Amino acid sequence: MLRYSVEWHEDASNAAPEERATVADVRLVLQQQNVSLHLRGNESADHLTIPLYSLAEGLAHDWWTLFGGRDRELSLIKHRSGYAVPDLRMSFDGTVFQISAHQCTYHNPDVRFWAGPTEVMSRDPAEAILSDFVQRVLDRLSARGVLGTSAALRWARVQKSRANPDEAVFCEAAGALGRDPYQIDEQSTGLIAQAAALFEGEALLEFLAGAGPANQPDLMKWVDAVERRPRYKARVAELRRVAADTVRGAPERDFEKSWALGYRRARAMRRVLNLRESDRFRSFRTLAERLGASQSYALAGPVDGLRALRSDRADGAYIHMRAHGNSNEAKAAHLFSFTRAVGDVVCFPAEDRAPINELHSAYRQEAGRAFAAEFLAPIDELRSMREGGRDTVSIADEFGVSTAVIERQWENRDRIEEVRAQQPA
Repeated sequence: MLRYSVEWHEDASNAAPEERATVADVRLVLQQQNVSLHLRGNESADHLTIPLYSLAEGLAHDWWTLFGGRDRELSLIKHRSGYAVPDLRMSFDGTVFQISAHQCTYHNPDVRFWAGPTEVMSRDPAEAILSDFVQRVLDRLSARGVLGTSAALRWARVQKSRANPDEAVFCEAAGALGRDPYQIDEQSTGLIAQAAALFEGEALLEFLAGAGPANQPDLMKWVDAVERRPRYKARVAELRRVAADTVRGAPERDFEKSWALGYRRARAMRRVLNLRESDRFRSFRTLAERLGASQSYALAGPVDGLRALRSDRADGAYIHMRAHGNSNEAKAAHLFSFTRAVGDVVCFPAEDRAPINELHSAYRQEAGRAFAAEFLAPIDELRSMREGGRDTVSIADEFGVSTAVIERQWENRDRIEEVRAQQPA
């Protein structure tokens, strides 16, 4: 776990009172490795001597973006206030908090930090260590008579919001949009309210984070319109039953990585459907009908900000597919997006409404993407085809997916084998 030590300086001469009060010798440790170790000129140092105020202020101001946002990294460099600090990057995917040290070089003076390890932890310990750091800096300021700072005022607001569940949900939603919840515009507030009426929990944050630069009013209109369509255009009648059988064969595991969940459930669902490794689904309609969709199952209109929408009702799972066009690339995108939505139902079987979008560092999106890749292009069959002399283009065409899916499957073959090795005999 991330650890840090602080030894305050009592005689600092910095001009700003916030900096003068918080100069300290600091050591940061990831997985037992001191990532504060650096080369200054030709001399090695095992700690930093810097004011800590700007780092604490930065964490306080970026708190909701860090824990509400997806596909975003926060680096200490952003808040270094002119001092050399290691490139320590933090991100949260909705389940897993990740922090990693990257190589970084400064000039005048010449300072170099080396690349270090990556540490993964759940949200609670990550919040605890970061909160402790911010509070320790604020306590130091109070002890030195430096009161009413920007960091102290901001942290008080964050703490008040964290103590109110409804307010915390709103603040994280604002963070998902990349907005400051305490200085947010009316349009963003309205979007959050509309989205919160449809989505809950992680699905809400992934929807908002994935909306990005899309025309958000048009996106909400699309969601409203597709859910008003006749049920035969989107209902996948057997999917919920298949998902339940799959979960029984591949039950939930605590603290499972997103890709591991996706790969494991994909293999289990192929077994439930009695599929051979060589069985293919060349179009999304073939798979949809295998899972109980009617022959009238239809694509919805085009929209930016979503690939598909999973929407559960009392009579089963519904998958609303965005139309990508008529090209071969679009047909491959339809199949992969549909299978990602199937994967969301299988990996997160509780009745829900959830987006399928472009996010990468988001737990549900990662799980669905891994599910779709292994379900459509099983690694054993892919390996056999490569050994038979087939190249990436012909393999992708055979499976009905993009070359990017095949390339990523092959890159991740060790991960898939790792998951399979953990399966009971």
